Amino acid sequence: MTLEQLSALAQIVGAGALLASLIFVGLQIRQNTQSQRVVAVESLAAAIAAINVPAMQSPALGTALATALKDWSLASHDERVIAHYFLFCFFKLHEQAWYQYRSRVLDGAQWAGWENLIRAYYHSPGVQQVWWPSRRQAFSPQFQAYLAATEPPQAISTLADLFGGNPMTPVDAAKV
Repeated sequence: MTLEQLSALAQIVGAGALLASLIFVGLQIRQNTQSQRVVAVESLAAAIAAINVPAMQSPALGTALATALKDWSLASHDERVIAHYFLFCFFKLHEQAWYQYRSRVLDGAQWAGWENLIRAYYHSPGVQQVWWPSRRQAFSPQFQAYLAATEPPQAISTLADLFGGNPMTPVDAAKV
């Protein structure tokens, strides 16, 4: 084998090694991306659980929220305060989920539940008439535009219906 042939063989072997290392790096990046997605989903699940724990410990939060969502003016001063702080955390969390969906960290199936819930709260009379107009500037213009372009979800009952014993039945949901 001549020196030129050896050089050509070495270049082929080097190119093969480079290709193998690029494939390895690509697989590592893909695996890392999948891991980051799992972490993001787990983080959102932990955050939504954290803002719901007080409601499990004190039904007053659920009552305040159900009243304020239905009609802000019917809620007492204390109920409005409670509802405001919950709604602010809830909407901020959903804004983050929306950005993760737009960044393709959350896939469509994961986003569907988040989207139905934020639309239900956003389109509730208490939020539309009082809370959102006075707090929307605390959210990104893009998120504001997204919410403004949504329609109320059809297959989700209100908290007042759920807590009042009138949840949407599977038959009602099937009609939608």
